[in-house]
Amino acid sequence: MSAKQLIELLEKYVKLHKGLLELANKKTEVLKKGDMEALSEMMKEEQKYIAAMKQIEKERILAVEKIISALGHTQAEPTLTACMELVEEPERRALERLRNNLVAVVAELRNINELNQQLLQQSLQFVHMMLGMIMSQPPEVNYKKPNMSTASYESSPSLFDSKA
Repeated sequence: MSAKQLIELLEKYVKLHKGLLELANKKTEVLKKGDMEALSEMMKEEQKYIAAMKQIEKERILAVEKIISALGHTQAEPTLTACMELVEEPERRALERLRNNLVAVVAELRNINELNQQLLQQSLQFVHMMLGMIMSQPPEVNYKKPNMSTASYESSPSLFDSKA
């Protein structure tokens, strides 16, 4: 069996990863701007890429298994590397090139996703800090009955009308 189908699947796989990489780069800019609507849309777009990748991954596994079993190597693990060892030279070079492209794109995607994760964590820290500043602590009460709890004191009506 020829590895042509596997090569086509890997080309689609690399193309999807490159699209996801472009989206991750755009996401970095959106995170810097703080545009939550655009971020939400990008996350929906990412889900489409992920669903397509899952489908291609299933097809890739089946194609590798077909190639390995067609060449009579039932003991070989159904991996791309095992398949590359069994196919002829022009197809092997194409598979190696696609594998290397995929590894490079995935490594770059991993780096950008780590940057995006750091940006999100910084944004969350900023939000928590701002909420802490906005949400004031209840004032410390100096004058109260010794056995009176703070909650009952805060809920009792004030003795003075502070309207002026």
